Amino acid sequence: MADVSTFEDVNLPADKVWGTIGDFAGIRKWAVLVEKESVEDTPEGKVRTLNMPEGRVVRELLAAQSQYAYTYTMLGRPEMATYRSTVAAIPLDANNTRITLIVHLEPSEGLTDEDIVARYTRSLRGNLRAMKKALGLA
Repeated sequence: MADVSTFEDVNLPADKVWGTIGDFAGIRKWAVLVEKESVEDTPEGKVRTLNMPEGRVVRELLAAQSQYAYTYTMLGRPEMATYRSTVAAIPLDANNTRITLIVHLEPSEGLTDEDIVARYTRSLRGNLRAMKKALGLA
């Protein structure tokens, strides 16, 4: 089991940051690799379906949501025994926000914690760069 996280402070109010990165149904505002997205209400809860390059489809279940954070789990991902990810915008003051990304996961087999940490650290940092770009930050 591994926990991977990254964060960065930005000089923008939390409402502005969350308006861009906080829409579970609007991930394409910042996630440039997502070719198409849809959200449906299911008996399990709100499910986001993302169409990715090379025909890959990712399904994610919204597990929890608050004013400036949401957590989701992956559906139908047999290589992961556990996968839970959180996106948050933490207000530091009226004009500064900490964007925080956290993933808690456990592979079904084959990957070591070191492999997971390396892979998901790169992924989270890439997501953070994409979020900052969507916010108009260098």
